[in-house]
This record gives sequence, structure tokens and C-alpha cells, in this order.
Amino acid sequence: MNSRPRLQGVTPEGERIDLPDLAEIEIIWDEGIPATILVSPDYLEGNSLSIEVGSEEDDQHQVEEYGVLVLRPGSCNVLDIEVETHSMQATDQ
Repeated sequence: MNSRPRLQGVTPEGERIDLPDLAEIEIIWDEGIPATILVSPDYLEGNSLSIEVGSEEDDQHQVEEYGVLVLRPGSCNVLDIEVETHSMQATDQ
């Protein structure tokens, strides 16, 4: 299991709020496919942040593929970025 980073939220008034147990944020839009932000997900090694968004639906509006954007801290203030596409069928197996 990955260690969790210290997380803070910022209110519209600029107040900082500690979020010690936050691991996932689900974003549900009025239109479009939902997105999920995962903080240090267990399926990735080391510190990371992943943003997962469905990218293709079938005729029944079920997500068949999803895109993953992975951000990792790199050396010397560099951010490593990976972009991947996964099939839901491969994930379910």
C-alpha cells in the first residue's frame, strides 16, 4: 500500500482545510462521462495521482474504454506524466 500525501482543500474564501483521509474524488458532470481522481492508488507504485475518465461508450451507454492520466513527482521539480487507455473488459477480468 502506498503512503498517502498530506492533502489540503481550499475553500472559495481561501481557507485551507486538511483532508487526511481523502483517497478518491468522483466528479459527476451534468453532461458527459464522470471522472475519478485517485490519490496514490494502490495499483500504482510510489507517490502518484491518477485522473480516470471514460473515453468510449457502447450502444447501451456503458463505458467500454477509459483514459488514465498519471502524474508522479520526478526529480528536480519535474513532473512525470503518463497517458494510457484501458479496456473495461480487461479490467473486469
